[in-house]
Amino acid sequence: MDRGKKYGIYGGSFDPIHIGHVALAGSAVRECGLEKLIFMPAYISPFKQDRYVTNGHDRCGMIETVLGINDAFCLSRYEINKGGPSYTIETLRHWKKMLDGELCFILGFDSAVQVDQWYQGEEILRNYHLITARRPDTDFESGLKIIKSFREKYGAKITVMDMLPVDASSTEVRNRIKEGRPVTGLVPPGVEEYIIEHQLYR
Repeated sequence: MDRGKKYGIYGGSFDPIHIGHVALAGSAVRECGLEKLIFMPAYISPFKQDRYVTNGHDRCGMIETVLGINDAFCLSRYEINKGGPSYTIETLRHWKKMLDGELCFILGFDSAVQVDQWYQGEEILRNYHLITARRPDTDFESGLKIIKSFREKYGAKITVMDMLPVDASSTEVRNRIKEGRPVTGLVPPGVEEYIIEHQLYR
């Protein structure tokens, strides 16, 4: 792969993937010139080890339904197949060796302001380009101050994209389905069809 190309890893539980995830991914490709954006569902987040997470096969199946939305989108089962808690730094080190170009990490705004608290978070902030965007349920101005402090303290390269906040969350989707309420408009149509067909979140 050519040097100068940029690749993005978008990690998370994606339980399920929703319109906010897809919007953030699409904006990252457009605004940051990503050659590929790799959805990387976690086997289990270190922060969610005490919570049930839908099996990796179904979470990947739902992601596969959105790959056709953008030619740059692709899926990796690396963390699913690896098993165990998915530490971001270990995944980034692995892919940095695999890809000949700049490796970026895409994450939600609420996560971006807490990276310094993650396992080996300082290394992430010093060595990887982070891409994020505003979320509706976050204190944006306070978050920008934290991001500014990361830039000053660690020399962090953090892009905060200018995109309209998308009011959707996986928790809301799961709760709506459990309560028998519609999720149309919160998840892409293919994801909704997959959820219905496989009777997830009931």
